[in-house]
Amino acid sequence: MLRWYWTVRVLRENFDTTARLHAAYFGEHRPTSTVMGVSDLALPDQLVEIGAVVRLDVEA
Repeated sequence: MLRWYWTVRVLRENFDTTARLHAAYFGEHRPTSTVMGVSDLALPDQLVEIGAVVRLDVEA
């Protein structure tokens, strides 16, 4: 995985939870990541949108 990005609704209110879940999921191996705060996402109950950029032609 080359890059990981999170778009978080109302980041100020949800940052601690987002950071905790990110650390729990990736552990010590953390890819380059970006967290962006937005006022709304596409669905009313949606808090987080996650995306990734992956290169399949590179061996792990």
